[in-house]
Amino acid sequence: MRNLKANYHTHTTFCDGSDAAEAVVQEALRKGFTHLGFSGHMDPGVSMDYVAYAQEICRLQVAYRDRIDILRGAELDNVYDPSCVAGAEYTIGSTHFVPVPGSSVWSTPAAFGTHLEGSENWDLIGVDGDIGMLHDQCRQYYGGDFYALSADYYRFEAMVATRLHPTFIGHFDLITRFNDLSRADGGHFLDEMSERYLLPAQRAMEALVPYGLPFEINCGAVNRGRKRELYPRPELLRHLHALGGEILISADAHQKELLDGGFEEAMELARWAGFTHTNLLVRAVGADDASRPAKNTKPDAGGTLYWRTAAFCPKFI
Repeated sequence: MRNLKANYHTHTTFCDGSDAAEAVVQEALRKGFTHLGFSGHMDPGVSMDYVAYAQEICRLQVAYRDRIDILRGAELDNVYDPSCVAGAEYTIGSTHFVPVPGSSVWSTPAAFGTHLEGSENWDLIGVDGDIGMLHDQCRQYYGGDFYALSADYYRFEAMVATRLHPTFIGHFDLITRFNDLSRADGGHFLDEMSERYLLPAQRAMEALVPYGLPFEINCGAVNRGRKRELYPRPELLRHLHALGGEILISADAHQKELLDGGFEEAMELARWAGFTHTNLLVRAVGADDASRPAKNTKPDAGGTLYWRTAAFCPKFI
């Protein structure tokens, strides 16, 4: 594989993306894409009209079926019950929030639209919304100890497979979203190389790998100038390889121009970590393809969904 021409983590104006879904399809065609997965947000911070979204993606699947394979997915947050995206062909299991200690959300996923935040008694701590609020909540619930908060983040992340039954796991270490900011701006609250940070992350990864779900190498924060390192950070990605985990590469594109943003860097990082291939989510495979049925998918637009391996070209080996 010399150039990766597929992306399955894509946002539009239905949630917090900059472009209409059809404009994204047209940009994908311009870039020579063969596969495009839409993954609108369903979380307490950024939600959408799922019915209208699904109808539009279905329309685009029909309109462009002879030119590009479009998949209708959703990025579902760990706090919600997966029934809120019934009919999605695939889902990304993501953790944008940590339930506060003692919240019922730890044991029971919430129905979509449940009042989880915005009141005097917050039920959730958002890890990628507002840095000031993150610090306030860390002080309120953890006495300002970000290592304790990050340990709970990974304890919750370790549940994503059983709570959401996703097709793949999104931006595994999103807890570090603001960590690259200067201390004056609220960053540098975690030493990402310390055992106190890494061990809970590694335990969560060890809990998730047996489910056989790929972890995405997420390029979104790097593409938008928010972070220096891709998710997962290099040491965690190498640990994933040692555990026998699988990967796919995602742009987490919020602008159509960034549909393939960071792919070269992601392939280099994957090679460094020991991976020789990525995975593509496809409807059909040839007789010679190394492929396997994709777990937790509902391909009602036609055909079974498979993970097809795509080996990195010699440049990356």
